Amino acid sequence: MKKEHLICILIFFIPLCIFAQSEQKHRFDIEVQGGYEFNYFKSPAEVRQNGIIFNADSLIASSSYQDVKADYDYRIKWGTNRLRFSATPFLRHFNEAPSDSYWSFDGSAKYDTKLSRTTKILAELSLKRMNREGLDGAQDVLINPLGYTKYSASGGIEFAALKRNKSAIEGFYNFKNFDAFGVQDLQYNEFGIKLKSVQSFYVGKRKHSYGGTITASKRLYTTFNASNIDSEGKRDWDYLKASLFYELPFSKEIEVKPSLIYYQRIDNLLDRSGFTQYGPSLAIRYANKKTKIRGKISYLTRDYKTLQARDNNGVIGEPIQYTYADFTINAEHRILKNVYATASLYSRVRNTNFTDIDARSFRGYRNQYMGIGIRWQL
Repeated sequence: MKKEHLICILIFFIPLCIFAQSEQKHRFDIEVQGGYEFNYFKSPAEVRQNGIIFNADSLIASSSYQDVKADYDYRIKWGTNRLRFSATPFLRHFNEAPSDSYWSFDGSAKYDTKLSRTTKILAELSLKRMNREGLDGAQDVLINPLGYTKYSASGGIEFAALKRNKSAIEGFYNFKNFDAFGVQDLQYNEFGIKLKSVQSFYVGKRKHSYGGTITASKRLYTTFNASNIDSEGKRDWDYLKASLFYELPFSKEIEVKPSLIYYQRIDNLLDRSGFTQYGPSLAIRYANKKTKIRGKISYLTRDYKTLQARDNNGVIGEPIQYTYADFTINAEHRILKNVYATASLYSRVRNTNFTDIDARSFRGYRNQYMGIGIRWQL
């Protein structure tokens, strides 16, 4: 037999043998939900342009909506190897403003293999496409559209530093390309490293856990402009994120997870857009045989280093500060064997000392939605 024929046979039969001897699992869910969203473009309540004051009736877009979400998950395991694929398309249709509707797609491939009882190699590739138009009044990054495409890759090792410990160190890369908006086009490359450690112990029969996550990254922005007036620009920002948490089980059904969060952005080129963000959060989980409820509340403060706050008379002599009050609840209750009633509630209120009505950026806003629906597990 020729060498080339032997290689072709091996290429065909090796994956076939792996597939035949593997454990495979499929999961497919589809959920439809209807609700109402207030201020889905995160607009301030008042803006003055060319001497004309526009109030909330002109600025704030709200609508009832229908969501359609599918979630497919495929897992295959052979020997010490495990491969997982997931795909999640999502659509939100606004009934009162169909042109503001949008869709997104999340896809990922995750691989891990055991080197020993306590050590794994980890790898992941992912893609997210957000197909959405419109101005986002949050201005958390740069003036940009809501639509984007993001590619991500990560790899690392998971290990046990101590008994009942699970730690991991991973490197990652992200490329995010925002959709062109007006004369602006924006993208960034991000490189970073993430370290996470969770330590568990038992009090009676209840498992307690505590731990933390530290992430450091560099994000390099490039802006391209189709106008002769605006020149191309660059941003070189470093990020440092850290969190500490404690998972406390009150009973078999109820668990709470208080956390402290710290987040810093360093502007290496202009020393202008840097900030620190910090604050507490509390997550609550309830689960029994039929009902699952997850909720989270957080209160975060963001202090800009250099950017100055303004009121209607000009600069007020202090840096911009935000406070974010966030609240979410997601619940489901099994009503048939594979059918669940679902409910979602989300609220974000941002207050700020930047109150100049001639500006839209850096202003305060309120964005909230609530919906109920049905999920089928097929």
